[in-house]
Amino acid sequence: MDGGTMLAPVAREESLTEKVYRSLRGALTGGRLVPGQRLVHRALAAELGVSPTPVREALLRLVSEAALELDARGIAWVPRLVPERYQEIVELRVELEGRATARATQLATPADLAALRALHAGVAEGRRTRNPALVLRENERFHFALLELARMPVLTRLVESLWLQAGPTINLLFRPGAPAVQGAHPHEDLLAAMAAGDAPAARRAMERDLREHAALITQALQSAAPPTPGK
Repeated sequence: MDGGTMLAPVAREESLTEKVYRSLRGALTGGRLVPGQRLVHRALAAELGVSPTPVREALLRLVSEAALELDARGIAWVPRLVPERYQEIVELRVELEGRATARATQLATPADLAALRALHAGVAEGRRTRNPALVLRENERFHFALLELARMPVLTRLVESLWLQAGPTINLLFRPGAPAVQGAHPHEDLLAAMAAGDAPAARRAMERDLREHAALITQALQSAAPPTPGK
């Protein structure tokens, strides 16, 4: 058949299921869904303005990616990671995001650094005004902007998977009475190192950022009982 295939052309327009999936994935990655939260597909469908079928398909896809779990009735819910699994995710993020930060330092232009500073300014403003939603949004944008600068698409896909699994857990940083990382934010040292072209120092700053915040989340995971699905 002259090297041809038996595959039929596919429509280029993104499917409704894919759109719902990306919406839910973004909510998980950005910490807008919390551990223990139930995701009833009919309620989500009404909220998103779509039929239940694409929501159900998107939820099952996220279950297959270990981002969600199913309870005894088959309802999807956001799990709380056990400390051991969370620590494994953190160690992988330290290695991968540290490597990406070092490479981004070598490739970043002054305009790139200005864009990163603007994103971190949003993180700083969120901390100052005690606005968790702003902190989460701008912190996510900061980290993924760094990944984009590194131009390492395979690594980025791996990091996206790790964020997907751990994203909801970051909400533990903002629970009542939760301690905060003291002193200057590690992003500031990271940006200074990038401006100086010091890739090893930038990598160390990223590693410190991840480890310091992970230590607080780990404490919260160790002190809290796993939530009952839907509670």
